[in-house]
Amino acid sequence: MSKLHIDSVTKSFNEKKILRDIYMGCETGKIIGLLGRNGTGKSTLLKIIFGTEKGDSQFVRVDDKILQNQMDRKGRIAYLPQHSFLPKGEKIKKLISLFNIKENADQLIGSDL
Repeated sequence: MSKLHIDSVTKSFNEKKILRDIYMGCETGKIIGLLGRNGTGKSTLLKIIFGTEKGDSQFVRVDDKILQNQMDRKGRIAYLPQHSFLPKGEKIKKLISLFNIKENADQLIGSDL
């Protein structure tokens, strides 16, 4: 069972500290809630975990692997954003190929998506 561990996550916007020394851990298959008022940094924390935003300081790890960049996160962390980023009107086959690994490309091309 994998474990996500974050520690010492801090984030500021201008002079306002949104996150200060945040710690969190969770295991694969467990459901956790992230609660707080509007503007308190919930989405920012998730973006830091997913690697789409940089914290002022951060320590994100899955098991014993420290995640320093997007390539470290590949295959370890995935998420479904609140708002779709996929273009409308595109075939599923084309969209999947954007994110597909090379080893599976032949199977995808032969399918009827």
